[in-house]
Amino acid sequence: MTNHARWICSLLLIGVLLHTGASASGQESDHMAPTAQEIDAYIEDGMTQLNVPGAAVALFEDGKITHQRGFGRRNSSGDPVTLQTPFQIASVTKSFTSLIVLQLADEGRLSIDDPLVNYIPYFRTSNREMSKAITIRHLMNHRSGLSTLDGNRYQRTKYRGADATERAVRKLARVNLRAAPGEQFQYSNANYATLAHLIETIEQIPHEEVMEARIFSKIGMANTYVQIPNKPTAEEAKGHLQWFGVPREDHVIAGRMMMGAGGITTSAEDLAKYLIAISQNDPRIVPAALTHSWENNELVYEFGWQYDTIDGRRVIFHDGANPGFRAFVMYEPGANKGALFIKNMSGTLDGNLHLGAVRYALGMPSIDISPSDFFEKLLWGTLVLTVFLALACFFSLRRLIKNAYKPWWNSKPLRWGLIIFPSAVLVAFAFALWFYVPRTFGVNFASASLFNPDLGALLLAQVFIALTWASARTVFLVRRCRTHSNN
Repeated sequence: MTNHARWICSLLLIGVLLHTGASASGQESDHMAPTAQEIDAYIEDGMTQLNVPGAAVALFEDGKITHQRGFGRRNSSGDPVTLQTPFQIASVTKSFTSLIVLQLADEGRLSIDDPLVNYIPYFRTSNREMSKAITIRHLMNHRSGLSTLDGNRYQRTKYRGADATERAVRKLARVNLRAAPGEQFQYSNANYATLAHLIETIEQIPHEEVMEARIFSKIGMANTYVQIPNKPTAEEAKGHLQWFGVPREDHVIAGRMMMGAGGITTSAEDLAKYLIAISQNDPRIVPAALTHSWENNELVYEFGWQYDTIDGRRVIFHDGANPGFRAFVMYEPGANKGALFIKNMSGTLDGNLHLGAVRYALGMPSIDISPSDFFEKLLWGTLVLTVFLALACFFSLRRLIKNAYKPWWNSKPLRWGLIIFPSAVLVAFAFALWFYVPRTFGVNFASASLFNPDLGALLLAQVFIALTWASARTVFLVRRCRTHSNN
């Protein structure tokens, strides 16, 4: 779901985009647009390097597709990826959701500068008065004050009821705004989950049907749908989640609460059609407000798109991360060209092939596509810490059992201090792992484990070990204390 959902927020992506380093081959880019054969070779080398099961790429220029190709396999059975193979594109979905809101505004059915409560009277957060000041524009531009964490709380929710988007909105009544509306940018899936409900409220039909009627069918996106395939013949790519760098097929489809933030599944061919339509101001789907934004934007984020300058070139882009999938799209308005890359793998060590392939295809300065040093150290460091904690627990408890009937400290306060304090530290350590560590990345423990199952499993093991150690040592030492007192 979005971009969400890997343990980085959208702002960190901009830093990655600006970083220049070694390309997949270790050579510096000469900033010249490569040939189709060179692009394919780059992607194939990167897929081999990072063990990516399947991917697809498409390039377009002056309103026409100039190159597109599928790579690898779409599932564990080895079926090949084609240009018609649907992939989850995660947070790239946000541009579709914003587009529909702008269409409704263009039709006079809403104003994006109106407070949301004008259309959804029961919308509120725990900051009741500030909630009334949140406008539709604030939601579209991630300036509502809703946090990254609050947008990632329901990644595991599988609920598919007709009232799912309403539930997502009503759950916000319990959250605290992190800033006053309009005060600061903070990327949050909650903004777009709320916009999906706004769309359903105004259109009075399911969000999936609105997408199909207003965008997919109008520009011929025949292999595109929201979350659940709308035809039995859809041969979608299956997601793969990494376990310590090794991909395993694990296909996750989120519940309807996440539709507006990251629910679209589409093929490379269809996504290229969409990007061309947007870049060429196709009157069938593009309202004037989006055209103006693409031409004159000075913000970091507006209407489901990010904006930046790379190597002196203005670019419009968005990435996406759902469990088992990564996507990245970029358009360079000055050259009227762009590229997209989608793959069916994600994880702690999945690297940056999605970013590197698009930049390479557009002749931009290269980046290192290898897994980041930070995530490598985080994963293997967590593994080492888990082993160390397990060994420390084992030897500590073995010693306690061995000394169970030996005399102990005569001082009663000292005895109880040695029982309570270390155990309390272990419980606090377990609580911090469960509650605080994931939050530093803008997710809760459930979402962290969904996107990074290897890290999640290690953290869960540490929580279990710490609580087991604390409980067992307390029981053994209390018994020893009583035994010594009786003697």
